[in-house]
Amino acid sequence: MTTTPAERCACCGAAINNPGRIDLTVPLPDGAIAADETDPNAAFLRLESGQTFVRCLLPVALTGSTTLMYMAWMEIGQEDFRRASTAWHDSSWASLVLYGTLGNDLKPWTASLRGAEVMASVRAMDEPPTIMNSDHPMLQRMLTETWDRDIVLSWFPDPLPIAIRVKVSKHWSLERGEGMVAGLNGGSWRFAKTDRSVFVDVLTDTERRPPAEVLRDLLKDAPEVPQGQTLITSTDEDITHAFWLETEVDGLPQYDFYAHVVRQGTALSLGAFYRDPDDQKWALHVLRSVRHHG
Repeated sequence: MTTTPAERCACCGAAINNPGRIDLTVPLPDGAIAADETDPNAAFLRLESGQTFVRCLLPVALTGSTTLMYMAWMEIGQEDFRRASTAWHDSSWASLVLYGTLGNDLKPWTASLRGAEVMASVRAMDEPPTIMNSDHPMLQRMLTETWDRDIVLSWFPDPLPIAIRVKVSKHWSLERGEGMVAGLNGGSWRFAKTDRSVFVDVLTDTERRPPAEVLRDLLKDAPEVPQGQTLITSTDEDITHAFWLETEVDGLPQYDFYAHVVRQGTALSLGAFYRDPDDQKWALHVLRSVRHHG
């Protein structure tokens, strides 16, 4: 994975990474069971069933000049397996071309990809073969089209090397920060890493009251904080209110940042929690990333 700081966020000054490539390793062919001697980094794999596989790359172009590089498995015949494993150790690897079938279904693609006929060739001496072509309609689209980075990467809850925009409801979205794990529990979203976390709830006001009235209800039990620890902004369509304070958790200081963005009929509420007081800039950045979509 290559990560290059290309620019800085206008609201908090943090470096924004634009990785040219994000690697996603698929440990085993679908249906295969790992044995004690299975090497997850192996370039070749022979199952007890006699099936033989070679690790392969499957590049998918994403917006933002990013490539999602699946490191999946390709099933090949016994003779090609011997030829490929021999070529791995000499210069003939550079000219290797293989034909076989994809050994994995790959999320978030809903079409079944396992068993699709593929052709792969070596593009670099220190890399596995790269799948270049397929007659499978979806797989061919994956290889030739550019896909929305935020939509594709939102399917992966594990930490990502970049920040992405995630939809937390049909009409609300915000930024999920670099390196954060994503989770959904009882309708509440949580994005977290070692020193930061964000909790997000989307609320519905069936009475469609004015935003100011809804905000008053949301703040009814809020603690009092100094005026310098609040932020209030409004537009013709919504009201944003935030406040922050220092608390203590397990004997250590923690900083809590609470915010509401209220529109007629709906509101997004978030809580951001962090240990470093300078991360207030980050919390404000998260709030300013909130968007309502039609």
